[in-house]
Amino acid sequence: MPIRNSPERWGSVSIALHWITALAVLGLVAVGYVMVDLPPGRTKIDVYNLHKSIGLTVLALTLLRLGWRLAQPAPRLPEGMPGWQVWAARLGHLGLYLLLLLIPASGWVYNWASNFPTRWFGLTVLASPGQVDAGLKALSKEVHEYGVIALLLLLLAHAGAAFYHHYQLKDAVLRRMAPWIRPAG
Repeated sequence: MPIRNSPERWGSVSIALHWITALAVLGLVAVGYVMVDLPPGRTKIDVYNLHKSIGLTVLALTLLRLGWRLAQPAPRLPEGMPGWQVWAARLGHLGLYLLLLLIPASGWVYNWASNFPTRWFGLTVLASPGQVDAGLKALSKEVHEYGVIALLLLLLAHAGAAFYHHYQLKDAVLRRMAPWIRPAG
């Protein structure tokens, strides 16, 4: 499989970044909903730290994906695709990228405004500010939580569109990002 994107398919770098990010995000969402109910203690602290570290990794991967996407244009959309679907696909991808930046960034701000240092797998990358910023903490928490809900809805639409192309239209849209999937009927 070629490393670079072609007009017909995604390259291996784009595919790897897509699926690593997808798995990390799904794991972060699952852990995020569970960790708030953990009893206080070392396990809760460790789970929060892991959540934050993986969240910062998603932020870095998204920046890398955007850089790669600028250097490697996306494959062409199927011929004859209605204009509203082209528009929806572009808007959906833009929304996904924005949320993949906004959610980890708002988590980072929430952590910092809560007067915690920012650590990435144990390495301190930003010291705590020395005091809590209650207003910024509340705002960033809301952005983080509502962003996750918006991301989940957009991911459902994204996956639904891919399955629609695969099973209804029987084109290669899904297979070019998931080459292990066989052509539909």
